[in-house]
Amino acid sequence: MKKKRVLVIGHSTPDSDAVCSAIGYAYFKNHLDKTRLYVPCRAGALNEETTFVLERFNLETPLRVDSVAATVEDMDIEKPISVSPEHTMMDIGYLIKDRNIQSFPVVDGQNRLLGIVDKMDLAVYYVERLEMENLSAIPIGLSPLMSALDGKILANTGKIKSLQGEIFVAASQRGTTINRTKHGDIAILGDRSDVQTDLIKAGCSALIITGDHPVSKEVLQLAREKQVLVIRSPHRTFATARLINLCMPIAHLMSKTVPTVELTSTLNEVKEKVLESKYRCAIIVDDDNHLIGIITRSDLLDPIQKQVILVDHNEISQAVNGIEDADILEIIDHHRVGDISTIRPITVYNEPIGSTCTIIASQIFLHRIEMIPDIAGVLLSGILSDTLLLTLSTTTQKDREIARKLAGVAELDLTTFGKELLTSSMNIKGKTPREILFHDFKTYHFNGKKIGVNQIMSLDNEEIASVEPDIKSEMEKLCREEAYSMVAMLIMNPVERKGEEIIVKGDTKIIEKAFGVTVKDDKCFVPKIMSRKKDFIPRIGRILANSPGSYHTV
Repeated sequence: MKKKRVLVIGHSTPDSDAVCSAIGYAYFKNHLDKTRLYVPCRAGALNEETTFVLERFNLETPLRVDSVAATVEDMDIEKPISVSPEHTMMDIGYLIKDRNIQSFPVVDGQNRLLGIVDKMDLAVYYVERLEMENLSAIPIGLSPLMSALDGKILANTGKIKSLQGEIFVAASQRGTTINRTKHGDIAILGDRSDVQTDLIKAGCSALIITGDHPVSKEVLQLAREKQVLVIRSPHRTFATARLINLCMPIAHLMSKTVPTVELTSTLNEVKEKVLESKYRCAIIVDDDNHLIGIITRSDLLDPIQKQVILVDHNEISQAVNGIEDADILEIIDHHRVGDISTIRPITVYNEPIGSTCTIIASQIFLHRIEMIPDIAGVLLSGILSDTLLLTLSTTTQKDREIARKLAGVAELDLTTFGKELLTSSMNIKGKTPREILFHDFKTYHFNGKKIGVNQIMSLDNEEIASVEPDIKSEMEKLCREEAYSMVAMLIMNPVERKGEEIIVKGDTKIIEKAFGVTVKDDKCFVPKIMSRKKDFIPRIGRILANSPGSYHTV
């Protein structure tokens, strides 16, 4: 049985803690729970630091997921019953009766979709055909005809494989019947030997004798000489005629206008197509139009959701698209409690420590699951990245203890590896001002105000200064076009450790009130290295919560 997939995913601007915690928690859950497959994912592009970490420890890049809205691949898709263009109306009728299926995809020999046929198509076709079909344009294969009639071939010296020509019931007077017969016609009649002989002489290509009546030796001898096909049917004339009509190949009546979807189609798209389709279904195909499955209205009655575990965040504004439609199973985080809600109780592990990776590593150690070196290295990277080498104010004794333990498993020197990691994350050369701004950008909401915060590290102050005007322009554009009340960029030099320079656009009074500084030329300086989640955001939140009417977005 195919295991249900659970996506383990961080926030939409993935940093090392988000990506490394997704990898670590998927590793942890796959050891604990064998009934599901836990897949580490990311909700955006990787930064240089995280790329360095994955390459350093030989780990695959987590699957990129841009939306967790339910798609076709989240459904339990059964192998469909398909038919070929050569199947007859009678074949489809028996399938409808035996399988209680409404619609059938029509495919070629390579399983590529050609069309669709359903029981309504058959019903309409049947009632609209009061006369016998002219088989000149639509020949009927001899094999399906014999199967439908349960008949017997009495003569076929011409080795005819299909019936072609105008078909009629020879029920009129002898003279009338012979006069209307043309070369190549197919006649249905009873045990009238004289008429049978005349029809063969008149050029009929086939005779279908009804009622299981015997055929004289003289008629059969003449038929063999003229290479005329003679078939005996056990049914009466009317039933035989109707059964012949039911031997029409469905290629003649199938629709080529087929509602199709792909595995990546969202269920909202599927529902729209199913509701609009007269077939009340949608056919699933791949990129090369191969048939995969079929979705009917009944398949959409029960709710279908992607199952996800959120790591390193718990706010809708930071989550992957479509999170409102997903089935959230767990939240593992170390930030403030946000606004994500669920329809049922779930496991939430939120601890005020420096890194989500610390939580996950401690759980692996607690459950005595083997901590392999590569996983230890990746979790250590998340901790060192989020605590700025264990120096930020958010760093706890637990972070330090777990980091040392992981370094031992991975056989790494904390100081040496920490400098490698730090160097990989501080390169801004070649980046556009917008890329710099959104390198580690997060959005927060307080009392109706939208706040955007980016935090970067730089060893060279001139690097930032050279692009500062363009960064300010991007920040101003963000405030204007996306209704941010304030956008701030926190710039730290982890070597000097003197504090942080802040570039701010929008309502600068928020910053001034929160930190007791003066913003001049869109800049100010705070004499300490701040944690965004523990120092910066809480102060901003308190100011906006305590003075909701004091500030206005610029």
